[in-house]
Amino acid sequence: DVDMLKTLPRRELASGWAEAIKHGLITDESLFSIFERQSVAIMGLDTTLTDEVIKRSVRVKAGIVSRDERETLGLRILLNYGHTIGHAIESATSYEKYLHGEAVSIGMMGAALISKEMGLLSSEEVQRLQGVLENYDLPVKFEKLECDDILSAMTLDKKISDRAVRWVLLDGIGKAVVRTDVPHHTVRKVLENLRVD
Repeated sequence: DVDMLKTLPRRELASGWAEAIKHGLITDESLFSIFERQSVAIMGLDTTLTDEVIKRSVRVKAGIVSRDERETLGLRILLNYGHTIGHAIESATSYEKYLHGEAVSIGMMGAALISKEMGLLSSEEVQRLQGVLENYDLPVKFEKLECDDILSAMTLDKKISDRAVRWVLLDGIGKAVVRTDVPHHTVRKVLENLRVD
């Protein structure tokens, strides 16, 4: 109900858009492009446009969940794009500093930078992703938090299998992949780039 969204504070609305933007990033470049081109109208809750992006976002999530309801095919993990770092940030800040979508936004930025380091995403694509997140008033860096605290929180993540983090990365916008070969030094380097003193 778009009218209900109009009752939300701008920060909470932006936080909610983070998950919808994620759906475009992982499977639907054309949805991401709508978020990219129409940020002013979407943040202004233009009814027709907002209905369209919500329907498409829900369709992405429902499609993945219905194909992998019991998490046996490795598809459902794609919905965790941005969540490895995002959940660690939430945990390291005792869930008090960032809304969920804000933490996921920083996590999506981190996962994009890791994707670039792994040769999967171009600098231009990373810039596009960052621009969209910023256009929706979403953070792309974290403040007053130690990288070691985030790394420590990551060890508790449910996406760890046989001590290897299953990273959801982007092999281009609209195409998520799962990798377990991300070097620890790459993760640390990216976290240091995301940190604001």
